Amino acid sequence: MFSKVLFPVDLEDVVTAEHALRYLNGMLSNGQELHILGVLPGFNMPLVASYFPEGTVEHAINAMEHQLKELAEQNLSSNLNWFIHVAEGVPHKEIVKKAHKLNCDLIAIPSRNHGLVEKVLLGSVTAKVVEQADCSVFVMR
Repeated sequence: MFSKVLFPVDLEDVVTAEHALRYLNGMLSNGQELHILGVLPGFNMPLVASYFPEGTVEHAINAMEHQLKELAEQNLSSNLNWFIHVAEGVPHKEIVKKAHKLNCDLIAIPSRNHGLVEKVLLGSVTAKVVEQADCSVFVMR
């Protein structure tokens, strides 16, 4: 069985995240850890940062942490060990990096249905995580 599970959340699709969290809640038991990760775009790049007022990044991190905590509290049972993480950067890279850093043995990632144009231009975060992760990846639909 898996002891540490990383669950990346796209807050632009809360309905999918809620559904996946409820599924994970039934799948995980005491002693297992669920690490919930939100990824912000790379605001700290000098060119990008110059367009935002000072403190914007900290405010965005705090807001995301608050949203992720509310999502977890509303969809997970109180006996489950869960932790909130926020990272900045390219989503698939940050997901793989966080899973490695936390020594997770599973990444449970919801898959969104993108149109063909989005897939061609942006690529699929899920597909990139599956390709690059050094642990098992559970793709949820």
